[in-house]
Amino acid sequence: MTFQLIANGLASGVIYGMVALAIVLIFRSTGVLNFAQGEMATFTTFVAWTLIVGLGLPYWLGFTLTVLGAFLLGVVVELVFIRPTSRLPHLSVLMVTLGLYLLFNALSHEWWASEARSFPTPFPAGVLQIGGVRLSWVTVGIFVVAAIVVVALTALFRFTKLGLAMRAVVSNAEAAPLMGISVKGIVSVGWGLSAAVGAIAGMLAANLLLLDANMMTSVLLFSTTAMVLAGMTSAAGAVVCGLLLGVLNSLATRVSFIGTELSTVTTFIAIVAILAVRPTGLFGKRTAVKV
Repeated sequence: MTFQLIANGLASGVIYGMVALAIVLIFRSTGVLNFAQGEMATFTTFVAWTLIVGLGLPYWLGFTLTVLGAFLLGVVVELVFIRPTSRLPHLSVLMVTLGLYLLFNALSHEWWASEARSFPTPFPAGVLQIGGVRLSWVTVGIFVVAAIVVVALTALFRFTKLGLAMRAVVSNAEAAPLMGISVKGIVSVGWGLSAAVGAIAGMLAANLLLLDANMMTSVLLFSTTAMVLAGMTSAAGAVVCGLLLGVLNSLATRVSFIGTELSTVTTFIAIVAILAVRPTGLFGKRTAVKV
């Protein structure tokens, strides 16, 4: 039973990890915590539903078009809403992202109404039995797609000029222009990549949840927590901590005096305890400051 709970927790945890990764992509390059990440993911998932169900496009074609559209959406959001406020205090930029949260939530309600609907899946029905653990093929498919995304991003950051430029901006945004790097362009790409990863996470989440305008609200809460637990800036750590949160929440449901209703509360109490011992997060590093 314990292994089954762990498997169930990993299925939701991989979604938390991917959204946390999307948030980190923006935070590392700009220092902005994008509160609209979940709503942007929901919005693009509704777009995917329209393409696949409404227009009848093949699933993977609709999936690809949605990811590309999400990338463009992220770039436009950065150019129109974020860049004009880049010189303002971070609190002002946070308020802009809260406004974007309300905007995309309202658009999802207005254009697709608020009733929940099922989202198509390309994965076969049935269950994969591994020892005493039962995994649906949908869950297996989610793991595979998430793994492909993480590997692709890792390759992008380590083996391409674009990835090297992004790492340079994260490391030292002041020195990067001296090396011929366009910081503004890299930040736009970062927002585009974040939106694209968020769209993939939204479409995967819709295979586990019913699609509605508030689908990603709880996911964003867990994902932001995973990012904090990882230390705010670790992309790999955000994914790992997302998986950890999913497992902790799943295991907490089996404690008799906790139950399903209090499992989330118990999970967050455990996270606070971990941060009390290690304030920099599980993957964070202490910064030495010369005085």
